[in-house]
Amino acid sequence: MNNLRKHLRDWLIMILAWQLASFIFTAIGLSFINTFLAILKFQPTDLNYGFYTYSQSNLPLIESGLFGFFFGSFFYIITWATENTRIRKMSFGKVILVQSISYLAAFIVVFFLVYFSLMQVDFFPIDSYDQFLALFGENPAVLISFLGYITFVIVIINFFVEVSKKFGPGNLWNLFIGKYHSPIAENKIFMFLDLKDSTGYAEKLGHIKYSQLIQNCFLDLNKILDKHNAQVYQYVGDEAVLMWDKDQERAAEDAIKLYYAFQGLLTSNSEKYKLKYGLVPEFKAGINQGTVTAAEVGSVKREIAFHGDVLNTAARIQKVCNQYKKNLLSSESFVEFMGDLDEFKKVQIGYITLKGKSIPVNVYSIEPT
Repeated sequence: MNNLRKHLRDWLIMILAWQLASFIFTAIGLSFINTFLAILKFQPTDLNYGFYTYSQSNLPLIESGLFGFFFGSFFYIITWATENTRIRKMSFGKVILVQSISYLAAFIVVFFLVYFSLMQVDFFPIDSYDQFLALFGENPAVLISFLGYITFVIVIINFFVEVSKKFGPGNLWNLFIGKYHSPIAENKIFMFLDLKDSTGYAEKLGHIKYSQLIQNCFLDLNKILDKHNAQVYQYVGDEAVLMWDKDQERAAEDAIKLYYAFQGLLTSNSEKYKLKYGLVPEFKAGINQGTVTAAEVGSVKREIAFHGDVLNTAARIQKVCNQYKKNLLSSESFVEFMGDLDEFKKVQIGYITLKGKSIPVNVYSIEPT
């Protein structure tokens, strides 16, 4: 349900963005209507009807709204497809080429959808596609300006989409408003997710194939991030550091379910991994929660960094998974925060003196019931 809400929200945002872009273009066009009509070589007598009548009606706004809705929907579908299908595995250049062709095809489809709808209105100044195409054929400046504007907006929206993915959901806006210019305290859950027996895998596969294995594992991980409301803080070698806002509903439950969903996904893809790598990867994880400090760091490469004992403890807990032959370990603090969940049980491991810490930490294993 959360995943569906997110997709619906992103789809609506994309529609609103394209409707805004369409309304701006229409507003500019209407403000220069006389120049526009001059380009189209209309005579003063023609202004009693046709384009002039159309420009004074509400149809241009309806036209913009329709274009924004249809093209925004296609734009979202294309963006989703390039991230969630085999297109994602293509080179960056090929992805851009596929996207560009797809946008062009979508534009043509939307063009005919919108104007087919408008042609049903009596005082729309064009009543056939032939007449419409002839109009643009005779006045290429209008078509060029329209296509140029659409291309510009596509570049801008794609830029924000890609930058948003780089910094994580919501963080682009936080950087824009300077939220993290000065360090601030935030309540977070952190999970350090690490490949088990990574050294052995690296020796067996060699560094190129080992890197391909990590790529495949993290691609599988990315398929379930949205469903469990997780954000990727960092990828460090064969380790992914995930986080959740502690205040969000069911954050602790989401964190635990993500780990076991990831393990289940790797198992369901076991034949694929065995065929390509001769093994089925497994991951171990350490979880902790609490207050951390968030701050914007760097200038050449800027990012939002989190600091505090919460992260250090989660990382150290993950390191002792092999020692206690457990896959998912957490701090007592996280166990108290998660409360009772019917699907999982909490097994106390005991107080452990973690590397770099002088005070022992009470560690628990979280396992399916």
